[in-house]
Amino acid sequence: MAVNQVSRLLGKIRRAVSFFHRSTTAAHVLEQKQEMLHLPKHRLINDVATRWNSSYEMVERYLEQQSAVYSALSALKNKDIANLTDQEVRVAENVIEIMKPLKTVTTILSTETAPSVSMILPLKTMILKSMEQNDEDTPTVRELKHAIRENLQKRYSDAGLQDFLHNYRGQSSDYITGHFITSDSRVSTPHLQRGQPWKNLLAHSLNLARVTSLI
Repeated sequence: MAVNQVSRLLGKIRRAVSFFHRSTTAAHVLEQKQEMLHLPKHRLINDVATRWNSSYEMVERYLEQQSAVYSALSALKNKDIANLTDQEVRVAENVIEIMKPLKTVTTILSTETAPSVSMILPLKTMILKSMEQNDEDTPTVRELKHAIRENLQKRYSDAGLQDFLHNYRGQSSDYITGHFITSDSRVSTPHLQRGQPWKNLLAHSLNLARVTSLI
């Protein structure tokens, strides 16, 4: 199953990253290999369970440094930490490609100071569109895309939320927080909590962390 395959992949990368973080000798050898291979001297990134995008960054950085990691582990003769197989590298590359739209959404949310509510449906639509299958997809890619689409399609299906999105297009975060979220009679849904920041509301509604927990 693809989601299990990706979970094993993430675990394998975490073990390698943790090894280079714990051992100053290993970190020094890795830096030497980076210099020898003319790679950026970037530190490997370990992910955080509560931040899905940190897993994206961990895999992305590992792929950038995989030749240095492979060379360093070989030089250290460490048999406890396994390099990724060619197939696992392809899966990692697939994961990065699939999750890129979600990373884009996260970047948008973190950089917008006063986002418009009109962004919500277009962002969701953008993600769903990017998860459409095509003839070039591998079985792993197809399964991951399907899992993400299945999860996201359920979001914003509530009639009250649909009414909210259509009636409050273009309103600022202050207007939404003060006029809508604090008015309990307008809609009854766990997605809208009194005083919740608008930016967090959008992230929660798209539920990116839960989507990526599927893998």
